[in-house]
Amino acid sequence: MKILIVVVTYNGMKWLDKCLGSVPWTLDESGIQCTLYVVDNASSDGSADFVAQHCPSAILVRNSENTGFTAANNLGMQYALDNGYDYVYLLNQDAWLMPETLNLLVNASERHPSYGILSPMQMSGDLKSMDAQFAKLYSSSVADTAPDGSSVLRVKRVMAAHWLLRCDALRQTGLFSEEFPIYGQDDDLCNRMRAAGFFTGIVPEAVAVHDRAQREEDKAKLIYRNYYMGSLTRLRDPSLPRWKAWAYIVPFTFVKAVKYRSLEPFRYLCKLFAHINN
Repeated sequence: MKILIVVVTYNGMKWLDKCLGSVPWTLDESGIQCTLYVVDNASSDGSADFVAQHCPSAILVRNSENTGFTAANNLGMQYALDNGYDYVYLLNQDAWLMPETLNLLVNASERHPSYGILSPMQMSGDLKSMDAQFAKLYSSSVADTAPDGSSVLRVKRVMAAHWLLRCDALRQTGLFSEEFPIYGQDDDLCNRMRAAGFFTGIVPEAVAVHDRAQREEDKAKLIYRNYYMGSLTRLRDPSLPRWKAWAYIVPFTFVKAVKYRSLEPFRYLCKLFAHINN
């Protein structure tokens, strides 16, 4: 069995030692082989050189420009599909694994083959609490127990900072959609997995870190991510009738316009109409 671990780097020197240092090459006694595949999106802080020096056995792709999170991860996922890998693990540059994380996830996937995506518990950098966004998703999870008594927690979606993907599921759903170059690609793929008959879940025994930087985002970025990309994801959900998506999005536009005291949601609403009708 083979796992391709994909890390996309962009000026990530702050985290790379912990991130790349947490990648195992063989999982315990199982003999599962792990390959590290790093895509550097034209970093200016020496990230690519750090990878080349400290992980000489890794496959390193040096992009000449920042192609974005989606396109860079797609390179890795396509490589896995083309080269007979059983699993892909997407690992954020600001995240790292515990020694037992991958073993627990693979074991859970083998017991629950209907899950196309499995995530560990995504903890904050100090390991004292869950990542704030992950905690919201975890709170809505439902236990799913296999005949052998093992359980995973089923969720509608989970962020791709830590994802174990089954390649057989990925072949059916396709890679990240490049309609979502920066945000929303993980939600969209979770939706497409569900439409193809695969679930998304959390393995509660598996723990990993997502040391999300606490950045203050400006209003324009928040509206783009939370309103526009979130609405586009809803419209592209194969399991959601188009009329239901619009029935949510239109009042949501007014809510966000009031919250952000901006007309930008209405401009994005027009863009959504134009985009979907093309």
